[in-house]
Amino acid sequence: MNFKKITSLTMFFVMLVMTYTGIVLFIAPPGRIAHWSNWEIFGLTKDEYANIHSTFMALFIFMTLFHIFYNFKPITSYMKNKAREFVFFTKDMIVALVLTLVFLLGTLFNLSPFSNFLNLGDGVKNSWEKEYGTAPYSHAELSSLKMFSRRLGYDLQKSEEILKQNNLKYKTSQSLTQIADSNGVSPQFIYQLLKKNFQKEGSATIELTGLGRKTVQEVANTLKISTEQFINQLKSLGIEAKADEKFRSVTEKYDLSPMDVMIKLGYKK
Repeated sequence: MNFKKITSLTMFFVMLVMTYTGIVLFIAPPGRIAHWSNWEIFGLTKDEYANIHSTFMALFIFMTLFHIFYNFKPITSYMKNKAREFVFFTKDMIVALVLTLVFLLGTLFNLSPFSNFLNLGDGVKNSWEKEYGTAPYSHAELSSLKMFSRRLGYDLQKSEEILKQNNLKYKTSQSLTQIADSNGVSPQFIYQLLKKNFQKEGSATIELTGLGRKTVQEVANTLKISTEQFINQLKSLGIEAKADEKFRSVTEKYDLSPMDVMIKLGYKK
């Protein structure tokens, strides 16, 4: 066996896997949506993609060390001038460093086109909410059936009756995730089942989780009002905002959280 070839081929396959998992994680919904809806691609959850990406990153680092070892002479030759003298800051090295710094600083300071690329990813991530919806409160899937019913003002006994009528196995002490897993459904499915039976006609609820990641326009869409109307509501609180600004960025200018603002506007947690 040729370990040098094994190292190069392993790095090639690792690169393919990490490219794929990186793309999936770039477009995957936020955890609050992924966990709530049992989101999957090709039978794998977001957490499983993240785990694969992490372990392959470790393998990539390990193989990179071997790659440097086997190719130390060629690598050091890149740092020599025409007279074969060692010069760290060769033209090629400077270009490589500048390119790396451009990507690093462009990302950290949210400069275009890096910000556009990241905003594209955020847009795709948030678009999943239209299809899957969000939990009525943060990490609702971790609440027991008893706690979940109490938080939403649902009668526990009636909640149990609804689950029984739909042939769902449960214990009131189990979390929604545990109940969902044991019945092959998602926490969202259980919520929608209960919501359909408890929600009175004309009393539709609005999910207020994850608003900080959205733009002002996207928050307005979630509230089912026009962007102009929402901006005017914010103005009534002395908050200036633009449609394309991130809601969290807007509220933090006034030392407030997104939920603080929503409560001031009359919405409940």
